[in-house]
Amino acid sequence: MTEQLISVLTRHPWVGSAQWDRKHGALMVRPTADAMAVRPAPGALVTEYLEHWRHVYEFVYSSDELRHGDDLDLSGWRASDTGAPFSREHMLEWIEHAVGLVRRGNPRFVLEIGCGSGLLVHRLHTFTRSYVGLDPAGPVVQRLRARQLPSVSVVQAAAHHLTDDRVTAAVGQLAPHGRPDCVLLNSVTQCFPDERYLTAVLDDALDLVAPGGTVVIGDIRNLATAYDFARWLERALGPGRAAEEIDRCAAARVDADEELLCDPRIFADLARRHPRSVRVAYYAKPMRADTELTRYRYDVVLTVDAPSSAPARTILWHDLPARDTAGRLRALADSVRRETTLVTGIPNALLDYESAEAVEPARVAAVLPTDYALLLDSADGRLLAAGRPEHQPDPTAWPDDPPNAFCNDPFARYLRRRMPEVLTDYLELLTTAPSLPPIAVVQESSAA
Repeated sequence: MTEQLISVLTRHPWVGSAQWDRKHGALMVRPTADAMAVRPAPGALVTEYLEHWRHVYEFVYSSDELRHGDDLDLSGWRASDTGAPFSREHMLEWIEHAVGLVRRGNPRFVLEIGCGSGLLVHRLHTFTRSYVGLDPAGPVVQRLRARQLPSVSVVQAAAHHLTDDRVTAAVGQLAPHGRPDCVLLNSVTQCFPDERYLTAVLDDALDLVAPGGTVVIGDIRNLATAYDFARWLERALGPGRAAEEIDRCAAARVDADEELLCDPRIFADLARRHPRSVRVAYYAKPMRADTELTRYRYDVVLTVDAPSSAPARTILWHDLPARDTAGRLRALADSVRRETTLVTGIPNALLDYESAEAVEPARVAAVLPTDYALLLDSADGRLLAAGRPEHQPDPTAWPDDPPNAFCNDPFARYLRRRMPEVLTDYLELLTTAPSLPPIAVVQESSAA
């Protein structure tokens, strides 16, 4: 009977091989390369994973509960600790920050991957000649198309469709002789299955963008603060518990996280490996409210074929001529007015509870001129920097220990759960076995 089950299993398009494991009393299956491909065909495992997220967002956007207007649909934007919607003012700051990252590059043609309900489309298209938005969720695509925004084309497509004919046709129609000088992904990467998929999409974006253009990746969940976020959330959901229990529950929460989290240093690694010259800038969130969006997320801008810049004078925060936070902020503002300066080692008061020199990110951002930005000075965001993005030090100089991995792997967890479910149903349909043994997955990486 075992041989029959193996013979049936290997006919399934997801199964590359199957064998009986006597020690564990289970059928061990290995997925095919096609099923695991990061540029998936219909019916592949990665396609099914992404379809799950498409259905989630189609459901989210079917509600008008948090829709304040055609240009401000905040559906789904709720705090993890309370379940309550983020305040409208906080979300408007969040949107303004994302818009500012794009407009720093003065793009004429923006291609946005995962445009959603159009929070950024509505605010950016008037500053551009052409705007193409991609999104896999049909209802929001239809809604944006119905708006008939000038020089805007909206295509139903996922991130890995960036080089497909339907996308290149939309690009060619709006800008027949040009390439986008900004490819934008804002609050999208958390829905990607794994590091391989993220890298493939960003490689496509970097290949596509015009020389001197940018790839803006906004609102990234930070792997370097995953346990901090989980402990913060556990304390909020169950106050009064012992520290040991909080730590245990937090570890379990991180292990079970269904979204992709990225250590900031993955983007430096990607930039080093890409054949084009790519400069990386890491932005901290400067919003005033103390929420998970401000604490545990960050933004990255990749600038392609950028010209070199003159060096900046570097000053440590605690070396500024002042005795208190207010004085240091005044000294920082005065310093950057007089000469090009990068101030590093600024303790982030939202994450560093011990340093007497710590300051809230919004207070630093408020004193900076428009060509300066609030930047990361450590992978976990406990240290910040203030300066022009082109002067940000390479993350190899950051004080954090090297990461064990650049990303977590929600797809591997999905694969271990979903593939046995499907294959068990498959065997029940095609065999007459009175009972079926458990099925386990031996996962192997596959090329893009």
